[in-house]
Amino acid sequence: MKKIYITGIAGLLGNTIAQELKSKYQICGADAVKVNMEAVSYDCIDLTNYELLEKSIVSSHPDVVVHTVAVVNGDLCETDKELAKKINVNLTKKIREICTENDIKMIYISTDSVFDGNDDSLYTEDDEVNPPNNYAQTKLNGEIETLINENNLVLRTNIYGINLQNKYSFGEWILYSLLADKEINMFDDIYFSPILTNDLADIIDRCIEKNLKGLFHACGTGVISKYDFGMYLKKKFGISTGTINKTNSSIMNFKAKRPKNMGMSNEKIKRELGITIRNAYESLDYFYELCIQRGIVSND
Repeated sequence: MKKIYITGIAGLLGNTIAQELKSKYQICGADAVKVNMEAVSYDCIDLTNYELLEKSIVSSHPDVVVHTVAVVNGDLCETDKELAKKINVNLTKKIREICTENDIKMIYISTDSVFDGNDDSLYTEDDEVNPPNNYAQTKLNGEIETLINENNLVLRTNIYGINLQNKYSFGEWILYSLLADKEINMFDDIYFSPILTNDLADIIDRCIEKNLKGLFHACGTGVISKYDFGMYLKKKFGISTGTINKTNSSIMNFKAKRPKNMGMSNEKIKRELGITIRNAYESLDYFYELCIQRGIVSND
C-alpha cells in the first residue's frame, strides 16, 4: 500500500483527499491546525519551520507528497507580499527540495488565476500565462519551482466542497448565506470551471496510479458564471430563503485584479487518464447529495 503525505491535511482539499483515499493508501501529513479526522493522524506543526517539516516528511517515508497549502486570499497577497512569497513560493521550493533529495514524487495544487482572463475560450495547458495579481504570480512561481523536477506534477484547478474547519468554500458560502436568509451579490461577468474536492481527490488517485508528470488542468468540464452557479445551487437545494443579486465585478474595489474568464479546458487530463469529469451543474448535483449524506441539509 502506497503512502500519501498531505500538506494542509486539515484544509478543504487536504481533508477530502485523506477521507476519500484512506482505504486505498496510507495517509499522513501536516497542518498548523488541529482537527479530528476519522482514522487519520498527522503532525500539527508550523510548516515554515523547515527543520520540523523535513523531519515530518522524511520520517513518514511517503511515496507521494500532495502540497495543498497556500495563501489563497488575493487581496491579502497584495497587501502582504512577503507572506505570499513565503508560503506560495519558498515553502513550495523547500518541499520540492525535500522530495527530490528523498526520491519522493510531488504533486502541487495550483490555480486557474495564472491566466489574465482576457480570452473568451477555455484556456489550455499550452496557452500563455499572464498572472493578473500577486497571488497568481506566486502560484505560478510555485509551479516553476515544482517542475524543476520533471517527475513532479502540477494540477491547476478551482475547487469547492465541504470544510472540516470553521470556514467556508465558495459553495458553502452560498449555501449557508441563503439558509441564513442573507442577500448576496454574485458576478455575472466572471466565469470559471469549478470542481468538487471529492472529484479532484479521485483524479489525484488516478494521477498517482499512472505516475502522471508535468502540467495538467484538473477542473470541471465547461464553464459557468459565478451568478449562474449560485442560482443553480439555490434551485437544486430548494432554498426559498435568501436573495442572489446579479452583479458586475466592475463595481467592486478589489485590491487584487480578478480575471474575468478563468475557464480552463480539461481535455488533456481526461484523455490521459481515460475519464470523464462533471460539468458545474452535475457537480452541484453531487454536492447536494454529499450535503444530504453529511446531514448539512435534508431532502424533505
